[in-house]
Amino acid sequence: METIVTVKETFNCSLERAFKTPILGDATAFLVGYGVIPAVVKFTDDDTWGQVGGQRIPHSGKSLLSKGEAVGLDEIYVREENKYWQWGVAEFYQSSMGFTEFKGEMFFEEKQENSVDVRWTYTLYSNSLIAYPFHWFFGQVFWKGQMKIAIQKMKAYAESDAPFLYK
Repeated sequence: METIVTVKETFNCSLERAFKTPILGDATAFLVGYGVIPAVVKFTDDDTWGQVGGQRIPHSGKSLLSKGEAVGLDEIYVREENKYWQWGVAEFYQSSMGFTEFKGEMFFEEKQENSVDVRWTYTLYSNSLIAYPFHWFFGQVFWKGQMKIAIQKMKAYAESDAPFLYK
């Protein structure tokens, strides 16, 4: 079963900067938490992050759902320069509430110089028909709420001179 969540924003910067910011920028500045979803406070084992097959381990802050430790293993599946990213959390280190995988995708379309439409989609996977209403609610309320905040913070980061942490 799938729950699909999408948010959109226009970044007022170069296509290259819009493309690099979400994955190569400081994601702790974007993933600040929302409701029951804790903030991501750091990443470890991230030497290969930014390239296809690259991995990193996000660590969350403490919350009702998290002890404040490693969350899972992120991996980049696809990188199409200045067009598309696909990554996923296929291995969870904390309770996944019955989810089996989270897959993120970002699409970039330059409308005019320094105006880039960004579409961010997350697909939350589950094998439980019984838990699906909860999963749908979690995705549409909490996950989407986090994504709305995060894409605004990505936009601000992209429109600034903030450095990228990865290549």
